[in-house]
Amino acid sequence: MMNIRFTLNDIPQEMQCQPGENVQQLLFTLGMHSVRNSDDGFGFAGSDAILFNGVVVNASLLIAAQLDNGVVTTAEALGSWNQLSLVQQAMVDVGIVQSGYNDAAAALILTDLLARIEEPTRAQIDDALSGLFSRDAGYQQFYQVVALAVARRNDPEFQSLAAPEFRSDLNVVGKLCPKVDAAKMVQAKPCYVEDRVARNACIIKMLRSPHPHALITHLDVSKAEALPGVVHVITHRNCPDIYYTPGGQSAPEPSPLDRRMFGQKLRHVGDRVAAVVAESEEIALAALALIDVEYQVLKPVMSIDEGDGGRSTAGTRRANSLRPRRT
Repeated sequence: MMNIRFTLNDIPQEMQCQPGENVQQLLFTLGMHSVRNSDDGFGFAGSDAILFNGVVVNASLLIAAQLDNGVVTTAEALGSWNQLSLVQQAMVDVGIVQSGYNDAAAALILTDLLARIEEPTRAQIDDALSGLFSRDAGYQQFYQVVALAVARRNDPEFQSLAAPEFRSDLNVVGKLCPKVDAAKMVQAKPCYVEDRVARNACIIKMLRSPHPHALITHLDVSKAEALPGVVHVITHRNCPDIYYTPGGQSAPEPSPLDRRMFGQKLRHVGDRVAAVVAESEEIALAALALIDVEYQVLKPVMSIDEGDGGRSTAGTRRANSLRPRRT
């Protein structure tokens, strides 16, 4: 363990932690919900952006030892609990807040940009946001956010419509309708499941297939279940017999309902074999190592022709035979 001291949003912090502890996880545990992990800790999505010693960095790429004697600023420092900052309000008014998962980080990045550059160019905005991946809002709107924030900094009463309204005879269609939870999202207030997970929540870890195509021929989880601290072990034998599609769209979903939570047949490397629910991550990982599993490795299906037994090839040959020949 290591004792570290640093400043977090102008408040001195001192704590004991592992030197290699991930900073994103550490800050999130401290209640900094703006520092999110949306890319499995690789830091390319930008939702974990913080200011560290005045520089925008990805918290997922830092370890706790690096925080010692440093200064950290997160999006929680913007505005106040019930008052949006200049940039946050501009983001809400422009309508850029959608899923909201990395919008708090975007607000922090743009606030830092405007603190350094009075009227940023588009190229400077692009550069500032180059580490932020936003798939659900157009980057064009970020230019509008900056322009609106600059205008309001010079004139707090400045108003500008994000888009022209139309159809005066209608109340909703053609009207600007602010997203009801936009302010909560851009401030990183608790609004996702992960924000409400109790500190003493159990941990789930997954045992995954090492083979691209295989059948589970033997599976013994008794030793894992007997390990103190293990709450439950889930396999194809005791999971709900409910089939679903991994397509991910809402009903009605045209994709086939062909997956269970766990199956005896494994269809790709990393497919789910078993899950351990335990009181800690260490116990869950230890239990995974106690699971005894044997596989019958099957030949991978590498093409459509192999998958349908050659029917598509036969159909193609028949279709080709019906085409007129050139003479």
